[in-house]
Amino acid sequence: MKQVNRTFSFDLAVPAPLDWLSGYRYNRRWVMHMTIQQVLREKGLSRYQLSKRSGVPWATLADICSGKTSLTRCNAGTLSKLAATLDIPMEQLLTMTVEQRQATDGKPNDRTYLERDLPASLQKALDEYIQGEKNHVSYMDCLWGELYGAINSNQWSSAITQEQADYLRAKYL
Repeated sequence: MKQVNRTFSFDLAVPAPLDWLSGYRYNRRWVMHMTIQQVLREKGLSRYQLSKRSGVPWATLADICSGKTSLTRCNAGTLSKLAATLDIPMEQLLTMTVEQRQATDGKPNDRTYLERDLPASLQKALDEYIQGEKNHVSYMDCLWGELYGAINSNQWSSAITQEQADYLRAKYL
């Protein structure tokens, strides 16, 4: 078996080679925020495959991946099996987090769904505003006013919800 020399730098500005994951290079800051789901995607594994290969019951793995059970509350045997199957050190496994797809209110954390299927007038104003920002146009105040008016008029006419209007204002204005 090939011995791999691992050195970790605590200088977060300089990427440290971490070749334990799929042969790619990651910097330490990124690894510290890596999620279990990202590792599974990198390795091309499903939860079911991880369960079968590691011997960890699927229900336990589902609880871990959903955030119901923290990795820090798992016994050493479970952590050892997962770390060995994922080919990562147990210490790195313990630093991983769970991908939160839903907020506490049950809605997705990725709120971009609020920008979809907008009325044509609002979509046009939004596209022009975004293009104006990209091109650094001198009339951004006019585009801002158009977008603000389009959001308000579509909210008042019930073409978009209050939640959509608040989201668009917060993101763009």
